[in-house]
Amino acid sequence: MRRDAIATMLPAAYQRAMHPSGVLWALLDVMEALHEAAEDRLDTVEDLFHPYRTPDRLVPFLARWVAVDHLGSGRDLVAHGTALAQSRGTREGLRQAVTLATGLTEIEIEEPADRPFHLIVRIPAGSDLTERVRHIVELDKPAATTFEMGTLP
Repeated sequence: MRRDAIATMLPAAYQRAMHPSGVLWALLDVMEALHEAAEDRLDTVEDLFHPYRTPDRLVPFLARWVAVDHLGSGRDLVAHGTALAQSRGTREGLRQAVTLATGLTEIEIEEPADRPFHLIVRIPAGSDLTERVRHIVELDKPAATTFEMGTLP
């Protein structure tokens, strides 16, 4: 808050008594300086909640905040947290979650017509992400759904 803005909140008698060489003028300068750090932070407060501008140490907090911390704490996960929440429990939502959490783009998720509430998740053979994908699917699939892991042909 600037000195002039602070001065407008003072009683009229104080406003009339203000002079650049006076104590009140100096006190208002100090008050302006005290507000400066907080105002600078408030000018950029949205950066704290933006997944790509927030400090690294806040990304895990944001991941918990948008409920994707079970997938990891990457910035892309936080950025897509709302979309992931909206599609959670669907085949496409599961595919997006695995892709964002692992970077794996070659993934196939099949829902066999003859096996309701069952998924077959296939990833490239020899991938070192099998256990990570298994963990994500286990946490992100609907509770009553079973699944099996396989490899892409």
